[in-house]
Amino acid sequence: MPKPPRRLNPHQITDKTQLAQLLDEYLATLENSPMQVHPKALAWELQLPENLLARLRNLPQNPADTPEITAEDYHILFSNIMFRFPTVKMWQAANGEIFFEM
Repeated sequence: MPKPPRRLNPHQITDKTQLAQLLDEYLATLENSPMQVHPKALAWELQLPENLLARLRNLPQNPADTPEITAEDYHILFSNIMFRFPTVKMWQAANGEIFFEM
């Protein structure tokens, strides 16, 4: 019997690379959803500099930023985004695949 998917909570993840990848997938999901929330609009709504959102999203491509960014930075960002979009839920399948539900 296969294991059911489990709800994914970014606050339980401490790996910054994994959090950056999750953020990238989450933002892509919001952008491609019927809501069409673009990163620039999200940054404005969160009152965040757009380049900071891009740095957090692109951490794996810019490892020089790694010492300056903490897992807590991602946790705070996810809290703010998830508060504004509570209908977007993250799940992880037994095989490790991440998917989103709206």
